[in-house]
Amino acid sequence: MSGNPDPKVQIISITPDDPVLEDPIINPTNDTNVFNVQIVLNGSLDYETANLLTVRLGIVTPSGVVEQTFSLSVSDTNEPPQCEAQFQLGQFHIDEKGSITSIQTFDYQEEPRQFTLSVVVRDRQGNNCTGSVLIKVLKVYSEPLGFLLPSQNVTILENEGSEDIVTMVTADPNVTDVRYTFIKPYPAFKIGQEDGIIKTNYNLDLESDRTLEKNLLLVRAFSMSEDRSGTATVTVYVQDVNEHAPLCDPPVIVLTVPETTEVGGNLGQVRCFDVDVSNQNVTLTLVENSLSLSKFRLQDGQLQVNNSLDYDVADVTHFQYEATILATDSGTPPLTTEVRVLITVTPVNEFDPGFLGPLVIGVREDTRKGSVIASLSAVDRDWPFNAVRYSILEGDGQFSLDPIGGQLYLGVDLDFEVQQQYELKVKAVDFDQDVDKTKQRTGIAEITIQVENLNDNAPVCDPVSYESTIFSTLASNKPILMLTCTDQDRDLLTATITSGAAVDRFQMTGLTLFSRNIFSFVPDGVYDDTDYEITISVSDGKYSTSVVAYIYIIPWTTTKPTTTTTTTTKNPEVVTVINEFWDPEPWFVAALTVTGALLLFLLTLPLWLKLFRVGTEEQDGPDKQTSSRSSDQASLDGTISLSKVSIQEDIMRFDGKAQDPVSGRSYLFNSATGERRWLE
Repeated sequence: MSGNPDPKVQIISITPDDPVLEDPIINPTNDTNVFNVQIVLNGSLDYETANLLTVRLGIVTPSGVVEQTFSLSVSDTNEPPQCEAQFQLGQFHIDEKGSITSIQTFDYQEEPRQFTLSVVVRDRQGNNCTGSVLIKVLKVYSEPLGFLLPSQNVTILENEGSEDIVTMVTADPNVTDVRYTFIKPYPAFKIGQEDGIIKTNYNLDLESDRTLEKNLLLVRAFSMSEDRSGTATVTVYVQDVNEHAPLCDPPVIVLTVPETTEVGGNLGQVRCFDVDVSNQNVTLTLVENSLSLSKFRLQDGQLQVNNSLDYDVADVTHFQYEATILATDSGTPPLTTEVRVLITVTPVNEFDPGFLGPLVIGVREDTRKGSVIASLSAVDRDWPFNAVRYSILEGDGQFSLDPIGGQLYLGVDLDFEVQQQYELKVKAVDFDQDVDKTKQRTGIAEITIQVENLNDNAPVCDPVSYESTIFSTLASNKPILMLTCTDQDRDLLTATITSGAAVDRFQMTGLTLFSRNIFSFVPDGVYDDTDYEITISVSDGKYSTSVVAYIYIIPWTTTKPTTTTTTTTKNPEVVTVINEFWDPEPWFVAALTVTGALLLFLLTLPLWLKLFRVGTEEQDGPDKQTSSRSSDQASLDGTISLSKVSIQEDIMRFDGKAQDPVSGRSYLFNSATGERRWLE
């Protein structure tokens, strides 16, 4: 890819130096910024010479040259063997007469000393016979040609290029016309025939040919004029140079991992190696920066999670991490390769949304339809936090819910007296909290809407009009009547007498009407009224209802004494007394009993006649007044009786006697009920 519409690509170098590649060819593609680079061989490759070629390309850009290196591996093929000179018998020739001659000279010291020839003789008809001829080379003594240094050990550095001088061999300087040659071919080296200087034939690269580490060179020096020769040995050691930085696979680590990856989890293997011959130990080091936050570590070449990658942490502001892995070889100086690590953490939807309280909501019954009665809130610990949508599962017709803001709207008119409580089931569904957008989690809550009662109804009394007839002797602690009133708002009701004169004569306790005191009447005149119209206001604190009560008083010509007589009841006390007694005859006892009874009857007869007359007079008064209002007869305790009682029974109900302080008249009374009966 290039921003240059006409990029240039060139081969900077090939190691080992071997011009086997043509200049790169640039081909455009459909993308204006992308080009294909085609590299073509211009010759054959030799595995035995170099099995790995390292090619450095240069891309010319407006800002300079960008380099890219790639390796070209040469595969070995099986080639036919080539025999060296001593194994080739082509130096012999036989003519038609059977004479065997040699076209080469023999060397007793360096070449084979015996040859076996197989000879086939054929006639013209094709018949043949085969025989063997043994040729032995006999030694002819001549003093060998000596060297100043017959054996040398030489160390050179690799990649010094072709024509690099290795060493120099020198024969006996006193011998003239000396020539130098290798006994056999050594492709990596060459020797000057006249000066004996050994040079490299091409750039020696141990990474391409490991056999070049040690080279045993056999050098022959010979003098044509003296017919003398000699051999020297040169051992050449090619020393490795740390020229290649480690190669790593992959060269860049780009990962996408979920936030739930556990600490210690493996993210991938980093493999690095060095093509240099002697610097193959590679050390890996993780170099962190401000963008890695100690999230990762290296363990035996494994890239692992070092700290939690939790996406749902409030202080996490980014989810992409960068680090660098340094691969360092063991050479001098050490060379280093950087492997960039780019890791993106993706969210995982782990948690259900949860509704916050309160889940019980009170709403005044006068709240208008369409009003916001609450704002529901659900929290979600997944990032982005609280990204939820709301909906109603049950009760949707009575309420509506804003899916984004969670505002709960009232959809009906409330009336506490009709329905006091509503139940809703709501749902919160999260979104955009997972790479897979279809992975959503749900939270459900039940909401209770409680209608708050308001005082919006007046008390209702049924009936609104009451009548009651009482005797004037009714005690103040005895109820006259009780109102029947209710309030739909369930408020506490209070009753108050609002009419004029009745305020002083009557009082309300709760919804019950009582008299303040006993009504007073005398024979010469009536002090209190006998008919009362009472207006009563029944209130719930805000609204009130009026009730009318008609009270009719049946007067008795007596008043309640101003003093109160207290009767104390004592527990019976048993006393045993032993006395002497007289025991008369039975007839005497019977006669005495009859006489006593007659005497007692004569003494009490006037009193009984008096009481009977008084009872008759009072019966003719109050009973006749009561009969005009009711067919039932009124009793002395102020209640209505359905039948008359005898005067004897009336008298038996009184347990005390008193005198009226106004008229001076005496009367009997019942201390418990307040009943009275005039005696005169």
